[in-house]
Amino acid sequence: MKVPIGANWVDRDEKTPVINPATGEPVDYVPNLSIDDVRSAIDSAHEALKAIQALTIAKRARLLLKAAELIRQRLEDLARTMALEIGRPIKSARLEVERAAQIFELAASEVRRALTGEFVPLEMYEWPAGNENRVAIVKREPVGVVASITPFNFPAASFAHKVAPALAVGNTVVHKPAPNAPLTQIKIAGILLEAGFPPGSINVVTGDPAKIGDEFVTNDKIALITFTGSDRTGLGVIAPRAISRGKRLIMELGGSDAMIVLEDADLAKAARAAVYGRFDYSGQFCNATKRLIVRKEVAQKFAEVLTEEVRRLKVGDPLDEGTDIGPLISQDAVRSMKAFLEDAVARGGQILVQLKAPEKGFYFPPTVIRLDARSGARALKEEVFGPVFPVVVVEDDEEAVEVANSTDYGLDAAIFTKDFARAYKLASRIKAGTIMVNDTTRLRWDALPFGGFKRSAVGREGVYHTMLAMTELKVIAWRLD
Repeated sequence: MKVPIGANWVDRDEKTPVINPATGEPVDYVPNLSIDDVRSAIDSAHEALKAIQALTIAKRARLLLKAAELIRQRLEDLARTMALEIGRPIKSARLEVERAAQIFELAASEVRRALTGEFVPLEMYEWPAGNENRVAIVKREPVGVVASITPFNFPAASFAHKVAPALAVGNTVVHKPAPNAPLTQIKIAGILLEAGFPPGSINVVTGDPAKIGDEFVTNDKIALITFTGSDRTGLGVIAPRAISRGKRLIMELGGSDAMIVLEDADLAKAARAAVYGRFDYSGQFCNATKRLIVRKEVAQKFAEVLTEEVRRLKVGDPLDEGTDIGPLISQDAVRSMKAFLEDAVARGGQILVQLKAPEKGFYFPPTVIRLDARSGARALKEEVFGPVFPVVVVEDDEEAVEVANSTDYGLDAAIFTKDFARAYKLASRIKAGTIMVNDTTRLRWDALPFGGFKRSAVGREGVYHTMLAMTELKVIAWRLD
């Protein structure tokens, strides 16, 4: 599949295969671009700034709405492409494509709010002297060229969350998809150009991730980097070098989201939320429910309800309409889950339920394992990006909060209880960006700020908040006499 750079669709003899994780076989190939190609994409984006900023805000909003319309017209093709390249069950993939269309529509709406400035009569301030004869306008302007980097797990929505706000406020984009999930995003980039965005306003680069990332950091034409991925790459590799060059950053860096089940909770509702939160797309989400914390009074009963709920899941072919859980993204991901589970068992973990999974493809059996909070198991400390679900039993609310806060992450969390006051007090003590009460952690409202505490984020995403981060504030003051 060719990629858009400037006014051209580019291919190269050297290509990288995109592997279907359900079969281990190639779905398609994308060009392995050279650094000169990447620089050409950045140059094209820089040159296109005049063209996109010549469009009125209203015109850019109309183009975003047109893109949403075209995405819906090709929903089935985009969903099937997503299912093939990342193994996401087709029924779930359709929902994500629809969500991406809605994000473009939301950007078309929110750009008016984001770019509405302020008129300030400066006479309200005594200093500096002479303010009775001055007025000011505070306005927002686009930062310039945005470098966008996404992970494999949300090809449509993560692309939309970065690209739609950038284009809406008048930036241009050079986008790097995950090597194992470029196809859906290339197609949506093509839709944006078809909708009428100027050539060069959206460019897609594929190839060596380290070399592309290095060019994003060092190229002076890149004004802002928006990155979703591991905290090791984001904080350890990109952030220090980008900040030293004056680049802006937006980063969503993962989580180890805890769900607390108190003794007065609706156990059936909590079990359904936990199973969806952990096993949706095989647990390969940053806001998946990665740790389950249960009060001792209901631990045994809840374990029974939970395991029964897990046994209802169907593991299989992502293109099968009845499949709930598909494969992991790669064989490396399978090996990672094996290592997490072996470590947990070695530290005294008790497997409560484990399903069967297909032998062909990159599958791992969904597993629920009970662990002691003080076991030191990796699954209770690190981000588990797959279907291994540790359960911890706690004595009281104090211990529940302590366990919830015991990782380096703080993205989302959930609390199940019938007592609102109790939930509010616990939520106020949990170090996470979003706390759900009686609902799954696997929720995100595209209009609200999304991110977290500690190593989970730098800044916040959310269409309106992303627009603010992708613009610079400017004050223009007049003396009237």
